[in-house]
Amino acid sequence: MAPEINNRLITHRVKNLIKNSQAMTLATASNNKAWAAPVYYVNKRACFYFFSNPNSRHIEEAFASGQAGCTIYAQDASWQNLLGLQMSGKILIVPGGIEASKAILAYVKKFPIVKTFFPNIKNADLSDFICKFHAKLYCFIPEFIFFMDNSVNFGFRKEIKKESLFE
Repeated sequence: MAPEINNRLITHRVKNLIKNSQAMTLATASNNKAWAAPVYYVNKRACFYFFSNPNSRHIEEAFASGQAGCTIYAQDASWQNLLGLQMSGKILIVPGGIEASKAILAYVKKFPIVKTFFPNIKNADLSDFICKFHAKLYCFIPEFIFFMDNSVNFGFRKEIKKESLFE
């Protein structure tokens, strides 16, 4: 018999997964050809911020189609413990300003190795990242979110309302 799971527990598991994971995989398609690209992210409210080259295939295809898929999942060797998020949404470029500054500071906090590239990170802005990494700041904004957890039941999947996660 599968264990019972309530909405509060699901929300808790989803928030922990988002907080404790480091990478997400973005999926796009064009001309009947699919593509997937892993990126490191930081989450602030309903935005999953990441850096990417503006000429990369996943960025070009996401902008051309206006949509992208995204998955975040916990690493585990057992299919019984497969746990993750499946999302569809859109990718937006993040211009400079307060939003970019907050996202960069959160990114550096999550990935301290970035400090080695910028000795004075408190004053780093988006142009520093663009210049150093030839990458721009983007935000994946989910429109639909599904939580899947094989520890509940094989193939267990439930739609999650954004409002319950990003209050």
